[in-house]
Amino acid sequence: MAKITHRGSWIQVSSLNKEDKKNYLTSITLFFVGALFWGIHLTSVDGIFGPKLDEDVTNTTFYHVARALVILFWAAAAFYQTKFIKSQDEFMQRYYLYLGAWGGIGFISFGMLLSILSPYLGFEVGFYECFIAWGIGTGIGGYLFDKKYIRHG
Repeated sequence: MAKITHRGSWIQVSSLNKEDKKNYLTSITLFFVGALFWGIHLTSVDGIFGPKLDEDVTNTTFYHVARALVILFWAAAAFYQTKFIKSQDEFMQRYYLYLGAWGGIGFISFGMLLSILSPYLGFEVGFYECFIAWGIGTGIGGYLFDKKYIRHG
């Protein structure tokens, strides 16, 4: 079974058996390849990375293919991640649920805080800002899981 390391933020890949390692690394690789195409997509929308590019540029076959590849790679990543999680013990499954719940808490609490402060700070809250809030919540959740269940702090 997987060993959780780095204060709840990482899985020690060397602790996995051959099949789990294959599923986990395939999932992570597919996610990162999809993220490259997602980065291309981000240039075509308003967000924290600046204003979107001209419509004539972003409404091309290149951008349509990049968006389709995000969906394709992330769907495949989800498939392999699900195979990985299903083969893990209850403790590891609890870890994933804990991270997901804390991601939701971060999305709501930090996202709401950003939304409330946005008129005073002069920016508009969108999906990507709330995604960052979800990531903050997930990081907090990993730390708290480590403290509560691994280190018994």
